[in-house]
Formats: sequence, C-alpha cells, structure tokens
Amino acid sequence: MKFKIDRGLLPVKIHFFFFFAALGPLLPQINVFGKQLGVSPAVMGLVTAVLPLLWAAAKPLFGYIVDYWPSRRKFVFMMLILIMSGSYCCLWFLPMPEEPETPEPLLESVYQLNDTVYIKKYNTSEVAILEKYTCHWNCTTDDNFQVYLTNTTFINTVYVDNKNISCSLLHMDFDDMREGEMTCTPIKDCNLLCYDESLIDVDVYNRSKREIGDSNANKVGVLEKDGDRIQIADEEDGGSLYMTCTFWAFVILMCIGTVAFNVANCIGDAVCFDVLGPERGSKYGAQRAWGTAGYGVTALLGGWLIDVVSGASRTKDFTPAFIVAIVATAVDLGACRKLNLPSLSSPDDSGKALRDVLRIPRVLVFISFAVVVGVFDSFIIYYMFWFLEELAETTGSMEQIKLIEGVVVAAQSFIGELLFFFFSGKIIKRWGYGTTLTFCLFCYGVRLALISLIQHPWHLVFIEAVMQGPTYALCYAAIVGYAAHVAPEGYSATVQGIVAGMDDGVGFALGSLVGGQLYAGAGGRGSFRIFAGMALVASGAHALLFAAVTRSDKHEQKQPEAQQPEVEKMLPEDDGNAIYRPTVVPITDKQKHVDR
Repeated sequence: MKFKIDRGLLPVKIHFFFFFAALGPLLPQINVFGKQLGVSPAVMGLVTAVLPLLWAAAKPLFGYIVDYWPSRRKFVFMMLILIMSGSYCCLWFLPMPEEPETPEPLLESVYQLNDTVYIKKYNTSEVAILEKYTCHWNCTTDDNFQVYLTNTTFINTVYVDNKNISCSLLHMDFDDMREGEMTCTPIKDCNLLCYDESLIDVDVYNRSKREIGDSNANKVGVLEKDGDRIQIADEEDGGSLYMTCTFWAFVILMCIGTVAFNVANCIGDAVCFDVLGPERGSKYGAQRAWGTAGYGVTALLGGWLIDVVSGASRTKDFTPAFIVAIVATAVDLGACRKLNLPSLSSPDDSGKALRDVLRIPRVLVFISFAVVVGVFDSFIIYYMFWFLEELAETTGSMEQIKLIEGVVVAAQSFIGELLFFFFSGKIIKRWGYGTTLTFCLFCYGVRLALISLIQHPWHLVFIEAVMQGPTYALCYAAIVGYAAHVAPEGYSATVQGIVAGMDDGVGFALGSLVGGQLYAGAGGRGSFRIFAGMALVASGAHALLFAAVTRSDKHEQKQPEAQQPEVEKMLPEDDGNAIYRPTVVPITDKQKHVDR
C-alpha cells in the first residue's frame, strides 16, 4: 500500500504538532510551578476557577470576530499564539524562593522503649497529665508522630490522641492484643528523639525540613536553645506571599497565557474544519493527533531536562521547558503563515441562524453535558500532578518527579490520545454522539477511581496510558466534531467558541473551584474518589436521558410532518442511533444570494 501525504493538509499537521509542542513542557507544570512559588491548593483553585470564566467569554467573542472578518482569521490566530507563548515564557523571570537550610535538630529528650509497648488512648480523666511530644526514630527517615509520654527515660506505655489506635501510626509492628489493649514492637536498637510539643511549632519545622511550597510558610522557623528548653524564632520575610509582586505577576501571566491558549486552540479547530471542508470533516481527529504527538514529545523531553538541570535540589529549574516552548512557537508561527485558508463570506443575517441552532433542545442538552465533562477535565489537569508530587514526597521520588510527569504526559499522548483521535471519526459514526458521550463519562469515573488508588508515582503512567484515550481524546473529538456539524454557514468559529467555552470555560471554572476546596478538605485520594463517584452518576444520568430522547424521537417520527414543530424539521432522521443529530438551519433567499 502506497503511503500518500496530502500536501494541502501538511501546514495544519505542522501547526498542531508545534502548537502543542510549545505547551507540552509548560501546561502540565503550571500548577506545580505555582506550588513551588508557595501557592496553596485552595488559592490555586480560586485562581484556576476564574480563568475558565475569562476564556468562556473570550472564545465566542473572538470566534465572532473571525467569522465576521474572515480575511483577518490568520492574523488574529497568529497573534493569539504569540501572546500565549510570550506570557507563559515570562514566568521564567519570576524569582523562586530560596531553599532553606534544614535546621539542626536539638533534642529535648531521648527515650528507650521496652521490647513491647502498650498503645493507649490518652484520657486526662483516667491518666495523669502528661507532656505531649513530637518524636521520630533516630534510625529511619519516617515522618514524625505525636505521643504523650511519662517523665522517664524507659517507656513501656505510649498514649496517643488518635481515635483509631494502630501500631503503624507510630511506625511500629503489631505484636498482640492483651486484655483489650494493643501492644506493639518498637524498631530494634532504635531510640525515640522527641521535642516538647509546647515549645516547638512542629508544622513550621516540618515544612522547612521538607521544602518551600506551602502558602502558610511565610516565616521560616529556626530552632534555638534557651537553657534547657527549645524555642522557635521567626525570621522576618516581608509579609504574606499573596501580597507580593511575584504572586500577582504569576496570576496575571498565567491568566493571559491560558486564555490566549484556549482561544487559539478553539479558533485553530475552526480553521482546521475550514481547511478540511464539509466533505472531509471526519478527518479532524487524524489532524489533531499530530498535536497529541507534539505534546507528548516535549512533555517527556522537558520533564527529563528539568530533572537533569535541577539535580537533587527540591526547587526545580524550569529553564529547559521555556527554551523548548520558544523554539516550538517559532516553528508553529512559520507553519501558520503557510496555511491556505478558503475564502469565506461573512454572515448577513444578524445572528438569526445561530440563535435558531441554540434553541434546539438537543443542542442545549449537548452543551450542558459538555460542561460536566469540563468539570472532570479541569480537576484532572489541575490536581493530578499536585497529588503526584505529594505522593513523591512520601515515597522518596522527588528527584525523578519531573521525569515521571513527563513520562505520564507522553503515555497519555502516544498510547491513549493518538489511537482514539485517529479512530474517533469511525467510533462516533458507529455509536452516535449520545452513546459516545455516555461511554466517555463512565470512563472518567473509572480513571478517577484508579488514580485515587496509586501507591507510587510510576503507577500513574499505566493508568493514564490506558484511560486518556477513551476519556479526553474521544470526548474532545465528539464535542468539537458536533460543534462543527451543527454550525450554520459562516458561524463555524462562533459555534466552536460557544461549545468550547461551556466545556473548558464554565466546566473548568466549576471543576477548579470545587476541586480546590475539596482537595484542601478531603486530600488527594479522597477528592479523586468523590469525583469518580460524580462521573459515574453523570454517566448513568446521561444514559437515562439518551433513552428518553430516543423514545421521544420514535414518537415524533410517527407523527405527520405537518404537525412537527419547525425546529424538529431541522434534524434529519438518518441516524436513529445518535442523541445529537445533524442540524441544518434554513437559509433565506438573501443569504443564498450573498453566499452564491
């Protein structure tokens, strides 16, 4: 079989490849870049909740502009790409907080434990008032734990606040249950190094010991010896992070770059459909797959280079990512200059055809569930790597975390997205838009649940390789394809902007706002499990709606055509398997004259 390349589509393929190649090393890292600056998950959730509202308004606005001035499509498109990369790359110049030196631990007490130790719930009504200590074993790197101890150097009973008492809380092995009381086996030949809880801010100490990155770490704790007691001294830092120019510069540049990216991406989809024409619209997925390839290549390359340049430092150097983005953007702009866009006429109906489309119930249902999809995409995009980096801290994988994140994105791109983007046209044609969307929502539930179960960062690679395709790729192709299918002549970019604005605009805003607050309250695993349940419920709800609309369609088909509402006549009955059907808006004689 002879392999043929359509030279007319080559600039589109090159654009998609290098447009997403510029984003690969930056877009997945934006949130963790903010985390490294010191932004908390709750504050990041508020920031990323505002962003989608901006591009939800910008997408249809710019789409309307390029539809009414089609001769300026290429110029507007290229300017948006330039603004996108320029804003993101300006983050390069933001100063990172200096990594503090770990304070030398100053011991309050050293305790030896019996061969077996009783673990009991501390109750002041039953036990004498004891001192609370923060301790860790001197022979391991395990996290600290808090206990109440008697004033002796040889311990056979330990008291804790936790309701669910277990030996693992204190990094000991279970021994036995004796008379209803649990006994544990301490780590052999190890002592407890403990600090008086009333004299040390353990949270400050732990944060400064692990890394800069928590929004509350505005003052670095330094342990000082005051006689026989340990106290904490605060260093002046000039105020809260959220009052600094660095934080607000990060927010503004992130907003401009992300809005420009989303608008350029939306207009790029419309341009692609314009180049393909109505006869080759099903080939969109095959063109978009090149963007997936570019995204995966540079995400992997950028992640590896960041780890190489940063070495063992916890503060990552993102310089390689910015350099890759600049080079890719330059090539992309060159490809965009070569795009041969068809000549289009401006619509001359004052938006009547567009309003008619947006009144069709099936279009409204489609847009509503596009918002739901956006909620899940938002949470995964903004908080999956946040959860991954927290997991890396507990598993000792921080030195490789950027490489792991790059491999995750590469697996998403090369294994998941490429396959499903390429075959998305055939899948949608066979199943219809309704069944496809139900399937995608179900897969989102499975994907989110699996993410919540991982025990090591490398486990995420397999999950994302398998689940990215039937969730993001297939769903994105369905949303973009349906928007192009129902768009009246002359309104392709506008309809793309409206549908995409609801999906990754309103949907992303809800996902970011709810996700940030939920993550702060329920933690990484808990929030992913809650969103998994929501996705499964959404899948079931959509399946029921699909069945209801199908029954309604069969009932309408039995009625004489004269009794059907004019809106229903716009929906051809050639595909009884699709919940969202092709929409054709009647064109007036005046429009026919204008459009030749």
